[in-house]
Amino acid sequence: MRFTPVVAGFAFALTATAAFAAYNNVVVKLKTPVAEASDSVIVLGAAWSCAGDTCTTVLDRKTAQVRDCRQVARALGPVASFTVGGSSLDEAGIQACNAAVK
Repeated sequence: MRFTPVVAGFAFALTATAAFAAYNNVVVKLKTPVAEASDSVIVLGAAWSCAGDTCTTVLDRKTAQVRDCRQVARALGPVASFTVGGSSLDEAGIQACNAAVK
């Protein structure tokens, strides 16, 4: 019986860590697919993995922000969607993001 609280605490810690980590996954769908897969694009201080029209990384973010999307769009091209965990930019946010692309 003594191990039950320890096991329960460990299980909670794993669950809490997994839930927190989900907010750090960043997924960008590009309007135009990349020419070839790459793991070497550095944007926002992180290495992005890109294949086809999808680029992913892990960042210390909880919500999708236009300012982050703009930096990604400048480096990778116009985006169709920008998602951080369960938070996505709306259409107005995507338009503001893509305004940074020259």
